[in-house]
Amino acid sequence: MVIYADRCDIPGWGDFWTGVLDHQVAFLSLFTDELPLGSSMSKSEPSAALRRFAKKWGLSLKLGAVDPTEQLWDQLEQYLAGTRKEFDLPLRLLGTEFQVKIWQALLTIPWGVVYTYGDLAMSLGNRGLARAVGQANSRNPISIVVPCHRVIAADGLGGYAGGLDLKQRLLQLEGSL
Repeated sequence: MVIYADRCDIPGWGDFWTGVLDHQVAFLSLFTDELPLGSSMSKSEPSAALRRFAKKWGLSLKLGAVDPTEQLWDQLEQYLAGTRKEFDLPLRLLGTEFQVKIWQALLTIPWGVVYTYGDLAMSLGNRGLARAVGQANSRNPISIVVPCHRVIAADGLGGYAGGLDLKQRLLQLEGSL
């Protein structure tokens, strides 16, 4: 199977990479690859995170935009400008059964609302799953659209695969910090 990779530079935010599988968004992240000193990477080469994702799921990577890539970029730009509060995109959640369950729960958290890892675990029937919720959150392959940034630790922000600065910025955008 082929996952189609495309990049979009959103002014003020940076380069995002997406992966579309069977016309469904399966991957989205802000480009945060750290390169060794003195090396460079073409902006036309998919991010290391997207390459790892494709390899993990046995997918061939091909550069190019396919439906719904343009729709994703439009909605992401609107969201980051503060004019869109919900995404309306076909999603392909690739993960374990537990991870997918957590990511589906994330999709129910409204704009501007934050849950703790314990709150989310409790909504699934077991507060003792808070750490497992955190681990599933950290493996979310469709960040922002599947709003893992809306889940925080009981004593602060917690973690975020895209970095705490980005998590804080997204929560500020939504008015929840």
